[in-house]
Amino acid sequence: MPTAPERALDLIGRLQGRVIGTLYKEAVVTLIHESILEEIIDYSESDVRWERGGFLLGSVQTDEPAFVQIRHFLPAVEARSRAASLTFTHETWAALTRQAEERYPDDVILGWQHTHPGFGIFLSAYDLFIHRHFFSQTWQVALVVDPVRKEFGFFQWRDSDVRDCGFVCVEG
Repeated sequence: MPTAPERALDLIGRLQGRVIGTLYKEAVVTLIHESILEEIIDYSESDVRWERGGFLLGSVQTDEPAFVQIRHFLPAVEARSRAASLTFTHETWAALTRQAEERYPDDVILGWQHTHPGFGIFLSAYDLFIHRHFFSQTWQVALVVDPVRKEFGFFQWRDSDVRDCGFVCVEG
């Protein structure tokens, strides 16, 4: 019987994915389609004066190997943006819920994305507050993009904390 890491590697191979960064055996594996990552990066680079954000949608598999598969991105157009902050308002959540139900009724909210133009890849104390209170499922992730430095990174729940992690980029 294959172990969980062996089954994860088999899945990655079948999906024609490539591992970027470090995958942790005690954590859920994050899969993102290359086209969705490109969409997020394009959106992030479209205005580097303000923080921008959005929501990651797709599916969750909790059986071993546990993974989330990000298949869609919804920009948070109702969010309030400033040079160094992003606020998801009640209108943001209402618009997300409406769009998700209309466009992707079979998917779940896997996490969120936001930018740090020129500030680097990290989660601020406010970002951690958002993740802990609104994305508290162990499989929910955050993606931070610095469109000025051309960097990005994922964060996930590990050992009851939110930490950086690797991911699998899937072709297509």
